Amino acid sequence: MLVVSLGWSLNDAHAKKAYLVTYGPGDAVWEWFGHNAIWLQDADQGLDHTFSFGYFDIESSGFYGRFIAGEMRYFGSSVAAQREFDFYRRLDRSIRVQELNLSDEQFDQLQRLLTQAIYPYPQYYDYDYYQANCSTWLRDLINETTNNALAEALQSSPAQASFREHTANQTRHHPAAYLGLMALLGPMVDQPITQWEEAFLPSALAEQVTQVVLPTGPLVVSDSMVYQSQDHAMEGLVVAGPGALLAWGLILAGLVLMPSYVRARVAWLPMGLAIAVLSVSGLIILGMMALTAHEVVRGNLLLMVLHPFWLGLLPIWPRLWRRAAWWICLLLLIGGSVGWLSGLLGVQDGRILWLVTPVILAILWLSHRVLWSDQNPAPSLADG
Repeated sequence: MLVVSLGWSLNDAHAKKAYLVTYGPGDAVWEWFGHNAIWLQDADQGLDHTFSFGYFDIESSGFYGRFIAGEMRYFGSSVAAQREFDFYRRLDRSIRVQELNLSDEQFDQLQRLLTQAIYPYPQYYDYDYYQANCSTWLRDLINETTNNALAEALQSSPAQASFREHTANQTRHHPAAYLGLMALLGPMVDQPITQWEEAFLPSALAEQVTQVVLPTGPLVVSDSMVYQSQDHAMEGLVVAGPGALLAWGLILAGLVLMPSYVRARVAWLPMGLAIAVLSVSGLIILGMMALTAHEVVRGNLLLMVLHPFWLGLLPIWPRLWRRAAWWICLLLLIGGSVGWLSGLLGVQDGRILWLVTPVILAILWLSHRVLWSDQNPAPSLADG
C-alpha cells in the first residue's frame, strides 16, 4: 500500500536534496534487521540515486568458508532511486524517507564521501554485525558531513537496549535462529551502549536523526512513511520475558525423564539426544572462539553448561568414566552458576539458562539414579 508519494521531482527549484531512507525487515535472514540508504537528488547533474552499504556476493569463491571464519568482505553500491524503491515494494518492505537539512556544500561533501566509499566498484570493506554494517556507514558519513553533530548528540546518551536485546527482538519470530544467536553471543553484546552504537540498527538511526539539531535547524526537515508493509511492520523494541523459555525447558525435561520408566532398549534415547545437543552446542561455541574472527562469541559463559563433557554420560562408556563425567558436569554447573550470579566470571545475559537448566537437572538426576544404584530402575539405562 502506497501511503504518500515520494513528492519530489528533478524539476524542483532547489535542485540538491538528500534523504535518509530506511527499509523495514523482510523474509530473508539478511533482511531481518532492515536496511537503509542515502538518497541524493540533483537536477543539474541528473542525479536521482540511492547509495548504501552491506552488500555481499554469495556466489563468490569461498564465500561460506570466509563467512564462517568471520572474514566478511562487503561493499557499497549505488542504484537509480525509483528502481530501488520498486524493488522494496515488491518485497513488501516498508520505506521511510527523511529529508536531511543539508546546505549545498554539505550535499556536495556527502556525495563525494559516498562516491569515494563505493567506487571503484566493488570497493570492499571488513563487515561487522554491530560496528561496520549498512547503518553505521551512513551514521558516520552523515556525522562527518554535519561537522560531528550526530556524535555530539548521541555518544553521551544511553541506548534503549543492548546489542543482544536488539538482536533478540529482530529474531524472535524465528525460534531456531533466536536460540542459536542467544547461545552463541558472548558478554560483549551485553555491555551498556550509547545511542551512537545503537545506530547499527537502521530503524534506530532513523529515530535518532530526529533528535539532532544543527545551527541551521533540525537535521530532519520532513519525515514520511512512503510505503507501509502489509506483513513486515517496523516494530519497536519488545523485551520478551523468560516465561516461554522456562516452560519449554520444563517440557523438554519431562520428555527426558518420562522414558526412563519404560522397559525398552530405546528408553535412553531422549536423554542421549539432549546430551548430544548440549555437547555439540558447546563444541560449536568453542570452535568459533578458537578458530574464527567472530569477536562477539568471545568469553561465552554458557560454556559452563554447554560443553563436550556431557558426552561422558552416554551409556557406551564404563561406569567409572561416566561417574567422573557426572561430577565434572555438576561442578561446572555449580561453579558457573556461582560465578555468573556473583559476576566473578563477567556479565552475560542468561536467558538461555531458563531453557537448558531444567534439561540439565533432569539429565544429572537421571544419570545419578543409574550410576549410583545397584538395581537400575530402568534396565535400558544400565551398563553393558
